[in-house]
Amino acid sequence: MSDLPLLMELEAAAWAGPLQASEATIRGRLALGHTMFGAIAGDVLAGTLCFTETSQDPLVRADFPTNFDAFASLPRSEPVHALYAYNLCVRPSHRGGNTAIRLLKEMERHGRRLGARWLIGDGRCAAYAGSSGDDPDKVKADPRFRATIDRWNETGTPPPLEEIIRDPLLRLHYRVYNCEFLYVMPDFFPQDAASGGFRVISAKDLRR
Repeated sequence: MSDLPLLMELEAAAWAGPLQASEATIRGRLALGHTMFGAIAGDVLAGTLCFTETSQDPLVRADFPTNFDAFASLPRSEPVHALYAYNLCVRPSHRGGNTAIRLLKEMERHGRRLGARWLIGDGRCAAYAGSSGDDPDKVKADPRFRATIDRWNETGTPPPLEEIIRDPLLRLHYRVYNCEFLYVMPDFFPQDAASGGFRVISAKDLRR
């Protein structure tokens, strides 16, 4: 794949070491039929959005992948009911612009063309513990948000939206495509210390 060096360079620029995908991982995802959209700014790959098209119903919690490796390694399946997006990767120099919005909107258009019902994302929630020095997101710890996630995990009861979007990364998901938040997933990505290993699963209903 001729674009692989560009993808690897972007991964290294955008993610702290434990969060980066290896070359073998990216090759494996492509072999499973996954889709990767890229956003070019001048002569730079500013961002990518990686997802798989699946026949799974994301509202069936018992069938939902229990960890990131499973979520990001589902083979493409038909009929396409949902798009599972597992990597929104934006170069730090292009964060705060429209790169993420462009990529998410293109995925939405793609999903509508396929007749999919759902766009699903696994949102980082770095306000849980706060970013470390080598994390380009630079999110501060928010004790109130941490308590919200812990309580959601313990009770299974979703908190009010305003408590979820205290986290800036989840707030971006919500503002860009007016999603709802389905689940909090413990130990979904243990390497992500800033998020306490948690991911918050978001969903956009394309029929609304």
